[in-house]
Amino acid sequence: MANRYINRAIAAVWSEEAGRVRRVLDLSVGGGDTSRILSGKGFEVVATEYLVPPVLGPTILRLGGVNLNDPLPLKDNTFDGVNLVEVIEHVEHQPQLIREIGRVLKDNGVVVISTPNVLNMFSRLRFLFTGFLRGRVRPLHYRHKPEMAHNIYLIHFYELYYLLFHYGFEVAELRKTRIRFGSPLLAVFLYPFMWLFSFLSIIRPEKDPLQRRINWQILTAFLKPPLLFSDNIVVKAKKVR
Repeated sequence: MANRYINRAIAAVWSEEAGRVRRVLDLSVGGGDTSRILSGKGFEVVATEYLVPPVLGPTILRLGGVNLNDPLPLKDNTFDGVNLVEVIEHVEHQPQLIREIGRVLKDNGVVVISTPNVLNMFSRLRFLFTGFLRGRVRPLHYRHKPEMAHNIYLIHFYELYYLLFHYGFEVAELRKTRIRFGSPLLAVFLYPFMWLFSFLSIIRPEKDPLQRRINWQILTAFLKPPLLFSDNIVVKAKKVR
């Protein structure tokens, strides 16, 4: 669920696209906060929801009955931008969704995705001591069926990077949301070891030049503040092919 920190980051990312992007598809909008943010910045917004989107005002087109595990009921090359906020971790068919986003986007279109950051410092420590990660800190409740379970399909940044790469996107920007007190202090002690062990396991063994370059890009992202410290990450990617 989006909070004010996430909404602030989303607003900042889309502000950079003002004047270049006109029509934005906001997927599974929930209460509609992000759709209102986008509309307030002058974008033409189409808001979807699994059931019925809330009333969002006369300038926002609403589209209900959109299951993100199915193909999007929209034409090819229709939108300049797609917004997916705190949703992908609920979607079973994530590769299909990224592919569908690429289909409905125009060339050089932008997708903005936010999701719980399972790679931040506290999440890594939590996994060490409990086996659970940021976004799902205890077992899923047995009463909830998979289609209604909370954050059942958590996705790591490197998995998202992989899907975006293969479906025609290039990651352009990472943004932080909330940074909890104490997380940067942990990094002071652990950062040198994280860099060393990551280099030895991710970079050094790789012989393929292209894969080695990609590994460097991912490792560089791993060791930047958004992935090290932020509760959630906001990823902006551009459709390049």
